[in-house]
Amino acid sequence: LMNPARAALFIMLACLAVRTEAQSGRELIEESLRRHAQPPYVYAEQALVLSDRLGQHTVRTARYYARRDENGSKSLLVIETPAESQGTAIYVARDARGGARRGAAASSPVFGSNFSVADLEGEQPQNFRYEREDDHDLDRVPHHLLRASPLDESVARAMGYGERRIYLRKDNLFVSRIDYQDRLGRLAKRQTFRDPRPDESGAWRAGMILMEDLRDGRRTLLKVERRVHAPDYVPATVFAGLP
Repeated sequence: LMNPARAALFIMLACLAVRTEAQSGRELIEESLRRHAQPPYVYAEQALVLSDRLGQHTVRTARYYARRDENGSKSLLVIETPAESQGTAIYVARDARGGARRGAAASSPVFGSNFSVADLEGEQPQNFRYEREDDHDLDRVPHHLLRASPLDESVARAMGYGERRIYLRKDNLFVSRIDYQDRLGRLAKRQTFRDPRPDESGAWRAGMILMEDLRDGRRTLLKVERRVHAPDYVPATVFAGLP
């Protein structure tokens, strides 16, 4: 016989599974965003390892700052090495009301890698339609599969992509993978979120993010060397002078 605690856990997981099976694509992505929302303050030390099709590697290190309050959100990614690129930065801000966006173009490449700025901004559900497709297993882990389509031509043009397919783990709704199509409907890039672990709030964070360009063979691995969720690490002065 199953002990009462295990029985209660089994029933809870079964109920959650039934609930998510009944949810629409939009409901699933919004629930995922709620569960794994970024805290108000994020500081991270990162390494970007760029590889070309011949296996030649280039490494860049960077500092990442993100801050969210009642006025909206701001993020800043600043190169530390190599020395000749030190201080080069990518800045993005969004207003709390309406989500008006300022800063680097969403389709801009990130420091010569095959990440675009949009790839690192996180999901923006106001800009997409979400439809469920047949469930899918990745590495024997059951996933929901969603098709995300740009809401209109202006979104597709700004992002530089067509449809995306988003793989959400069924057990915790963490995004494991995103497949990107170009605007002609061809599979173009694949983003894989690796080494996921829960943080102090229980939300899951990827320790590494791999972006593969499936057309030219380039790859970029973003490694999070250190992550801190504390206001002292993201003072308002970091964004001084930025719009």
